[in-house]
Amino acid sequence: MSQRGFIRLPILIAIVLGLGFGASGYLNYSQHQRAEQDKKLLQGQITDLRYQLKQDQQAVGSPSPSPSGSVEPAPTPSPSPSPAVAGTASVAISQFGVRLTATDPLLDLTYAPIQSAGLTVAGFTTESLLAKYPSCKPGALGALVRRPQSQKAPSWNKLVKTLGSYSYYYSAASASDCTNDQAGHNTYAAAKAALANGVLPTLSN
Repeated sequence: MSQRGFIRLPILIAIVLGLGFGASGYLNYSQHQRAEQDKKLLQGQITDLRYQLKQDQQAVGSPSPSPSGSVEPAPTPSPSPSPAVAGTASVAISQFGVRLTATDPLLDLTYAPIQSAGLTVAGFTTESLLAKYPSCKPGALGALVRRPQSQKAPSWNKLVKTLGSYSYYYSAASASDCTNDQAGHNTYAAAKAALANGVLPTLSN
Protein backbone atom coordinates (compact mmCIF):
# COMPACT_ATOMS: atom_id res chain seq x y z
CA MET A 1 0.00 0.00 0.00
CA SER A 2 1.28 3.50 -0.83
CA GLN A 3 1.89 6.14 1.79
CA ARG A 4 -0.95 8.30 0.32
CA GLY A 5 -3.40 5.40 0.79
CA PHE A 6 -2.19 4.88 4.34
CA ILE A 7 -2.89 8.56 5.17
CA ARG A 8 -6.38 8.54 3.65
CA LEU A 9 -7.55 5.57 5.70
CA PRO A 10 -7.21 7.23 9.14
CA ILE A 11 -8.85 10.38 7.72
CA LEU A 12 -11.74 8.30 6.41
CA ILE A 13 -12.12 6.53 9.77
CA ALA A 14 -12.06 9.87 11.58
CA ILE A 15 -14.75 11.25 9.26
CA VAL A 16 -16.96 8.18 9.78
CA LEU A 17 -16.51 8.32 13.54
CA GLY A 18 -17.25 12.04 13.54
CA LEU A 19 -20.43 11.54 11.53
CA GLY A 20 -21.42 8.73 13.91
CA PHE A 21 -20.89 10.90 16.99
CA GLY A 22 -22.73 13.77 15.35
CA ALA A 23 -25.70 11.57 14.44
CA SER A 24 -25.78 10.09 17.94
CA GLY A 25 -25.70 13.53 19.53
CA TYR A 26 -28.49 14.78 17.27
CA LEU A 27 -30.59 11.71 18.08
CA ASN A 28 -30.09 12.19 21.81
CA TYR A 29 -30.98 15.87 21.52
CA SER A 30 -34.09 15.05 19.47
CA GLN A 31 -35.21 12.43 21.99
CA HIS A 32 -34.62 14.86 24.86
CA GLN A 33 -36.70 17.54 23.17
CA ARG A 34 -39.51 15.09 22.49
CA ALA A 35 -39.42 13.86 26.12
CA GLU A 36 -39.67 17.47 27.36
CA GLN A 37 -42.64 18.15 25.09
CA ASP A 38 -44.39 14.96 26.25
CA LYS A 39 -43.73 15.93 29.87
CA LYS A 40 -45.21 19.42 29.35
CA LEU A 41 -48.22 17.94 27.56
CA LEU A 42 -48.81 15.46 30.39
CA GLN A 43 -48.54 18.21 33.01
CA GLY A 44 -51.05 20.27 31.07
CA GLN A 45 -53.47 17.36 30.93
CA ILE A 46 -53.10 16.77 34.69
CA THR A 47 -53.78 20.45 35.36
CA ASP A 48 -56.87 20.35 33.14
CA LEU A 49 -58.15 17.22 34.89
CA ARG A 50 -57.62 18.77 38.34
CA TYR A 51 -59.47 21.89 37.27
CA GLN A 52 -62.35 19.85 35.84
CA LEU A 53 -62.55 17.77 39.02
CA LYS A 54 -62.68 20.90 41.14
CA GLN A 55 -65.46 22.34 38.97
CA ASP A 56 -67.45 19.10 39.23
CA GLN A 57 -67.11 19.04 43.01
CA GLN A 58 -68.31 22.63 43.27
CA ALA A 59 -71.27 21.88 41.01
CA VAL A 60 -72.35 18.84 43.01
CA GLY A 61 -71.62 20.38 46.39
CA SER A 62 -69.75 18.59 49.11
CA PRO A 63 -71.85 17.26 51.98
CA SER A 64 -71.23 19.14 55.18
CA PRO A 65 -69.43 16.94 57.69
CA SER A 66 -71.29 16.04 60.81
CA PRO A 67 -69.71 17.17 64.07
CA SER A 68 -67.38 14.53 65.40
CA GLY A 69 -68.39 12.97 68.65
CA SER A 70 -72.01 14.16 68.39
CA VAL A 71 -74.48 11.98 70.29
CA GLU A 72 -77.95 11.23 69.00
CA PRO A 73 -80.67 12.26 71.47
CA ALA A 74 -82.33 9.37 73.25
CA PRO A 75 -85.84 8.61 71.97
CA THR A 76 -88.68 9.75 74.22
CA PRO A 77 -91.28 7.23 75.41
CA SER A 78 -94.05 9.12 73.62
CA PRO A 79 -93.84 9.50 69.81
CA SER A 80 -93.19 13.05 68.71
CA PRO A 81 -95.17 14.68 65.89
CA SER A 82 -93.51 14.34 62.48
CA PRO A 83 -93.28 17.26 60.01
CA ALA A 84 -96.30 17.80 57.76
CA VAL A 85 -97.74 20.83 55.96
CA ALA A 86 -96.58 24.18 57.37
CA GLY A 87 -98.64 25.00 60.47
CA THR A 88 -99.59 21.36 61.07
CA ALA A 89 -98.00 18.28 62.62
CA SER A 90 -98.55 14.66 61.62
CA VAL A 91 -98.88 12.37 64.65
CA ALA A 92 -98.46 8.65 63.88
CA ILE A 93 -100.27 6.31 66.27
CA SER A 94 -97.95 3.39 65.63
CA GLN A 95 -99.78 0.93 67.88
CA PHE A 96 -102.85 1.17 65.61
CA GLY A 97 -101.11 1.98 62.31
CA VAL A 98 -103.04 5.23 61.88
CA ARG A 99 -102.19 8.92 61.99
CA LEU A 100 -103.68 12.29 62.90
CA THR A 101 -103.02 15.80 61.63
CA ALA A 102 -102.66 18.28 64.49
CA THR A 103 -103.00 22.03 64.23
CA ASP A 104 -102.57 24.91 66.66
CA PRO A 105 -102.83 24.72 69.69
CA LEU A 106 -101.96 21.00 69.48
CA LEU A 107 -98.80 21.10 67.36
CA ASP A 108 -96.99 19.32 70.21
CA LEU A 109 -99.68 16.64 70.62
CA THR A 110 -98.26 13.33 71.75
CA TYR A 111 -99.52 10.01 73.10
CA ALA A 112 -98.53 6.84 74.91
CA PRO A 113 -100.14 3.39 75.14
CA ILE A 114 -102.16 3.14 78.37
CA GLN A 115 -104.57 0.62 79.83
CA SER A 116 -108.28 1.43 80.00
CA ALA A 117 -111.14 -1.00 80.71
CA GLY A 118 -108.95 -3.96 79.76
CA LEU A 119 -107.83 -2.43 76.46
CA THR A 120 -104.58 -0.82 75.38
CA VAL A 121 -105.55 2.61 74.12
CA ALA A 122 -103.63 5.67 72.90
CA GLY A 123 -103.69 8.24 75.69
CA PHE A 124 -103.24 11.86 74.60
CA THR A 125 -101.51 14.83 76.15
CA THR A 126 -99.23 17.63 74.88
CA GLU A 127 -95.53 18.09 75.55
CA SER A 128 -96.09 21.62 76.86
CA LEU A 129 -98.82 20.53 79.28
CA LEU A 130 -96.74 17.63 80.56
CA ALA A 131 -93.68 19.86 81.01
CA LYS A 132 -95.57 22.49 83.04
CA TYR A 133 -98.09 20.25 84.79
CA PRO A 134 -96.64 16.77 85.56
CA SER A 135 -100.14 15.49 86.37
CA CYS A 136 -101.17 15.93 82.72
CA LYS A 137 -99.88 12.48 81.81
CA PRO A 138 -100.87 10.57 78.63
CA GLY A 139 -104.64 10.18 78.81
CA ALA A 140 -105.19 13.60 80.39
CA LEU A 141 -106.81 14.80 77.16
CA GLY A 142 -108.64 11.51 76.55
CA ALA A 143 -107.77 8.48 74.48
CA LEU A 144 -108.24 6.86 71.09
CA VAL A 145 -109.84 3.42 71.39
CA ARG A 146 -109.86 0.79 68.64
CA ARG A 147 -112.51 -1.93 68.53
CA PRO A 148 -113.53 -4.49 65.89
CA GLN A 149 -116.61 -3.35 64.01
CA SER A 150 -118.53 -6.25 65.43
CA GLN A 151 -117.81 -5.18 69.02
CA LYS A 152 -120.22 -2.79 70.69
CA ALA A 153 -118.66 0.23 72.37
CA PRO A 154 -119.82 1.66 75.71
CA SER A 155 -121.95 4.79 75.63
CA TRP A 156 -119.12 7.09 76.77
CA ASN A 157 -117.06 6.22 73.69
CA LYS A 158 -117.75 8.61 70.80
CA LEU A 159 -117.29 7.11 67.32
CA VAL A 160 -114.57 8.94 65.39
CA LYS A 161 -114.22 6.90 62.18
CA THR A 162 -114.30 3.36 60.81
CA LEU A 163 -111.20 2.29 58.90
CA GLY A 164 -110.97 -1.22 57.48
CA SER A 165 -112.35 -3.76 59.93
CA TYR A 166 -111.95 -1.49 62.98
CA SER A 167 -113.93 1.35 64.47
CA TYR A 168 -112.09 4.09 66.36
CA TYR A 169 -113.62 5.90 69.31
CA TYR A 170 -112.74 8.87 71.46
CA SER A 171 -112.90 8.25 75.17
CA ALA A 172 -112.97 11.58 77.00
CA ALA A 173 -110.70 12.07 80.00
CA SER A 174 -112.28 10.67 83.12
CA ALA A 175 -110.00 12.53 85.52
CA SER A 176 -110.57 16.15 86.50
CA ASP A 177 -108.51 19.07 85.21
CA CYS A 178 -104.80 18.20 85.65
CA THR A 179 -103.66 21.83 85.90
CA ASN A 180 -103.57 23.98 89.02
CA ASP A 181 -104.12 27.56 87.85
CA GLN A 182 -106.53 29.52 85.68
CA ALA A 183 -104.11 29.87 82.75
CA GLY A 184 -103.49 26.14 82.80
CA HIS A 185 -107.21 25.44 82.99
CA ASN A 186 -107.83 27.58 79.90
CA THR A 187 -105.00 25.85 78.01
CA TYR A 188 -106.29 22.42 79.03
CA ALA A 189 -109.87 23.16 78.00
CA ALA A 190 -108.76 24.56 74.64
CA ALA A 191 -106.59 21.48 74.00
CA LYS A 192 -109.45 19.06 74.76
CA ALA A 193 -111.82 20.94 72.46
CA ALA A 194 -109.25 21.11 69.64
CA LEU A 195 -108.53 17.38 69.95
CA ALA A 196 -112.17 16.31 69.87
CA ASN A 197 -113.40 18.73 67.20
CA GLY A 198 -110.38 19.39 64.98
CA VAL A 199 -107.73 16.66 65.26
CA LEU A 200 -109.59 13.37 65.71
CA PRO A 201 -111.71 13.84 62.53
CA THR A 202 -108.43 13.79 60.52
CA LEU A 203 -107.82 10.14 61.51
CA SER A 204 -106.51 8.13 58.54
CA ASN A 205 -104.45 5.07 57.66
